[in-house]
Amino acid sequence: MVRLGAVFAALAKKLQYPALATVPVSAAMLHRVETVSPDQTIAEVAQLCVRGTQHVPVVDHGRALGVVTKDALAHALTASGPGATVAMAEQRSVITVAPSTSATEVLEHLRAHPDAVALVVDHGSPVGLVTAEQLEDYLLRAA
Repeated sequence: MVRLGAVFAALAKKLQYPALATVPVSAAMLHRVETVSPDQTIAEVAQLCVRGTQHVPVVDHGRALGVVTKDALAHALTASGPGATVAMAEQRSVITVAPSTSATEVLEHLRAHPDAVALVVDHGSPVGLVTAEQLEDYLLRAA
């Protein structure tokens, strides 16, 4: 299997953009991240989606448990009602990375775990969120 990060690194070199291979994930991440606890109700978290949020990290006592999507919240709301907790909604897996981690390295991790979303954590606090699709778009635009 070809490593996607290596492909982007080779592409960057060929296009004479060697720095592209070392772009930090913080350059491509969504910067406004609101987290929720697994005990919050679906109705509370759905309000974030009404404001445009697509992915909401679920954090319990400082530990990232997963990410709920707008679609998963809608399904849980229909299936269990507004009083159901976030813990009852289907969650995508989450990988945590530092803001300085290379975007190509994060993309490799996300490609190896297609269901995952990367939560960018700085000094123990979530500061950003990024999906494989967002990273691919960013890296291709940057090239």
